[in-house]
This record gives sequence, structure tokens and C-alpha cells, in this order.
Amino acid sequence: MVHALSDPTLRLFSICAAILTINMLFKATLIGVLRNVRGVHISPEDYRFLGRPVRPPDELIERTRRAHQNDVENILPFFAIGLLLALSGISFTVACWLIVVFTASRLLHTVFYLGALQPWRSLIYTVGAVDLGVMAVLLLWRA
Repeated sequence: MVHALSDPTLRLFSICAAILTINMLFKATLIGVLRNVRGVHISPEDYRFLGRPVRPPDELIERTRRAHQNDVENILPFFAIGLLLALSGISFTVACWLIVVFTASRLLHTVFYLGALQPWRSLIYTVGAVDLGVMAVLLLWRA
């Protein structure tokens, strides 16, 4: 029996999907850690439960939360489109460029977003968004 990950395109997609998942988990965990360390919670009932006064939002926590939300909006569609593209029989070279560029753009987006680095954050976001759009168009064309 042939192992499913013996296909280089599917293996590359799997590696990049795992890297992006770890990136998202990192941010989700960071949000929780920052909330606990800084004592800034998400809901008034959390403050009541802890017997603390409600505090205003913390900029670093909110920045991290926005970066995570941006991942949800971009990486989750990549999981579907990228997987289907990898299974479509597309050339490994084309798939490699698309998958690796998207993955790199999302990792850099995290760095630029958390570091408040404009215009780099917007530029690298655009690279990833265009890349994902190209994947979707190629998948549609191949279907």
C-alpha cells in the first residue's frame, strides 16, 4: 500500500499546514497567558468571578487577538484550498511556490503584526491574500 504522504505535494502541504497550526496555537496560548499575567480578562463576569474591578483592554493582548483572528480568516481557507490543490495533481513546482509563499507570508504577518510594523504588515498580508486567490483560481480552473 502506498502511503498518502509519499506524494511530495501533499507532504509539503501537510508540513506547511502543521507549521501554520502551530503558529495559530502559539497566538491563542499567548493571549491566554497575557490575560492571566496582566490581569486583563475578556468578560465582566471573569472579573466578578475573580473579585477584581473591570480593567480596560490591553493593547498587546488586543493586537495578539487581532493577529489570531486574521489567521482564522486566512489560514482556515488555505487548509481547504491548499489541500484540494495538492490533491488535484498540480505540478509540484507550482504547488511548492504557492504553498511555501503563503506559509512564509503568514509567519511574517505574525511578526509584523505583533511588532506593529507598518507598512510591512499590510504588504505581506497582500502577498498572502493574492497567493491564496491564485490557488483558488487554479483549483477552479483544474476542476
